[in-house]
Order: sequence, then C-alpha cells, then structure tokens
Amino acid sequence: MSASLAPRSDFPVLEEARYLNAASIALMPLPVRQAVQRFEEEISGRGTIGFDDDAEARVYEGVRTRAARLLGAEPADIAVTTSATEALGQVAWWLRPGEGTNVVSIDIEFPSVTYPWMRMARETGVEVRLTSVEGAPGALSIEDVAELVDERTAAICVSHVQYATGHLLDMRALADLAHAHGALAVVDATQSAGMVPIDVREADVDVLVSGAYKWLCAAFGAAICYLHPRVADRFLPPLIGWKSTVNPPNFDATRMPLAEGARRLEYSTVAYPSGVGLGEAIAYLLDVGVDRILEHDLRLADKFAVGLEELGGAMISAPRQAPRGSIVNARFGGRRPERLVDRLIEAGVIAGPRLGGVRFSPHLYNDESDVDHALQELQRILETPDED
Repeated sequence: MSASLAPRSDFPVLEEARYLNAASIALMPLPVRQAVQRFEEEISGRGTIGFDDDAEARVYEGVRTRAARLLGAEPADIAVTTSATEALGQVAWWLRPGEGTNVVSIDIEFPSVTYPWMRMARETGVEVRLTSVEGAPGALSIEDVAELVDERTAAICVSHVQYATGHLLDMRALADLAHAHGALAVVDATQSAGMVPIDVREADVDVLVSGAYKWLCAAFGAAICYLHPRVADRFLPPLIGWKSTVNPPNFDATRMPLAEGARRLEYSTVAYPSGVGLGEAIAYLLDVGVDRILEHDLRLADKFAVGLEELGGAMISAPRQAPRGSIVNARFGGRRPERLVDRLIEAGVIAGPRLGGVRFSPHLYNDESDVDHALQELQRILETPDED
C-alpha cells in the first residue's frame, strides 16, 4: 500500500479525519505552523527589537527566493501579495483593455479568475468571452479556448488546473496561443503550484499567480505573483504604497521611484506571518520534491477515479489519460452533492461539493488507506436513502 510522502505526524488532524480536501484548504505542516508562531510571537512580543525598518523591507526576500525556485524564475520576478485575487485585480486594472478588445476565459473557472475582467468591462467596455464547457466539463481542451481568441484579444486568463475538474492546461501552448495574437497569457496556478512542476521560463507566460492555502500548504493572507520581465518593465501598479519603491525605508513622500521587477506590486504593511509561512511551506515542498508529489497525488487520484466509477459515479473531472491535477469529481444521479459531503464529513471523511459533484483532492500527506476508507464510507452512504 502506497504510503504518504510526508510524515503524517506533521499533520496531526489525520489522526481524527481522512482529510481529502486540498483543493479547498490544504493542511499546513506542523514545522511550518511552528515557524509562523515563532515569528508572530517575536513581532507581537518584541515589536521593532530585531525587526526595524530595514528588516521589514527585507522580510519577503527569502519567500521570493524560494518561490522563484518553485516556479523556475528569478527572485526579482516574484512579488508576495495578500491573495491571488488581489494580484489578478492589479493586472486587470493596469492592462485596462478597452472597448473593441476582448479577454478570453472559461465558464467553469473559479470566479476570481473572471470577475476582475467583468469589473473592467463595466469600466471600459472590454468584452469578456467565456469558453462554454459547463455542459460537458470533462471535455475541456485548449482548442476550446482557442476558438474565442482573435486579433482583438488583449489577454487569455485561465487556471493552470481547473478547481472543479482537475483539467491541466499546457501553459506553453496557452502562451503561444496568446502571443500569436498579441495578447498576454495570464495564469492562475492556485490549483497547481505545489503539486504540479512549473517552469515559467519554459512556459513563457506573462503573469502567473497562486494563492498559498491550497496545494502550497500555507495560510490565508499571502500569495505569489510572477511577472515576466517584459511585463514588469512596463507594469504600473494601480495600488502604490511605501513598499512599492526602490528603497522603502527611505520614506520620501516627494518622489516615487518604483522598484524594479515584480516587487513594485508589494505596496503596504500586510500579514507578514502569512508570507513567512508561505516561504517555509515552499521550502517544505521543495525538500519533498514537486515531481514526486505529482506522481504520488495522481496515483491516489487514479485510485479514487476507479473507485468512484465502480460506485456508479458519473465523472466530471479530467479523464485519467488526460493531463490533470489531483482533483477527482463525480456526480451520483439525483443525490445532492452537498448532502453526500455532509454525511461524509459526519463519518470523518473531508471532501467538498463542486459543480454538482463530490470532489476529492488528496495531497502529499494522504495515503491509499485514506482513499479506501473514503470509498467505503461513500458506498455506505449511497446504499442508504437521503434523510430529507
């Protein structure tokens, strides 16, 4: 039986539940939690003793370095933001595509991927085009996206891995498609970073963002944003603050020399412990090896897919032979997914309802016994009628 990749003792909640919901909130390793607690205690208890203006300006240097290793980038290409949504919002308001142009996305995207552009449409009249796959989500392909791209496309903005179906889109193909039409390739890697190996240089994407609290196993309040140098050189961030400048501790209110590279997105005093924790979590994952994590996670996802089909589930996630992440989603006839998930949670199996199905998303801390137990409990629940 396949063991977990990480010590289960680093994730104490596994003693009381089969946690299979990384696509919603992943578990944070105990060593990472302890590092965050030490940082919080130092700052809250000692203030600027050991954390003066210069130290505050440098607090994210280690995070950027580790995130750069994770993504195949340079530290100067990385900004630490409060969320992926904030970073995407800044990109949308900087680009400000106008009337007569369009932005292409997908109709089953997580809303934060499309909402910034919909808000921009109210401001400028840009057309937001959504590839329609909701009727057959299991068939999503990059060719579907390409059908809506033309010479007036300003950006293609999609997820690397779809949150509800696990479809993994080829970032290089997306970038080539965008650039062939003079558009930007903007990718949300929140459902892939930490689980799928990423090389932004090879992929040639223009912008990539990722939240911290899913497959990166960190906390709310931090995210990473990669800007390709060709974008960073002309990027004028909509949000500007003291941290946006070349020398933040200079505190010169009369001049605004913006920092080089992606760091100009960082503008304010934010939740530093979350950012520090993100750096520690990335280091934890890099020590395990993202290649190994993907292999492990997909093995568990495959086992889930086979078991769900045997239970009569209609799969809406990516086929096993297709590029995908470790997200498996199935519908069960007329059974309400919310009720099925509630009953699973009552049985100590943690999953989530998404897109009309029951979604499981195992990660490096799970093993085959978690999958077996979840399938057994789901079978028991399906054999009994709904109580309401």
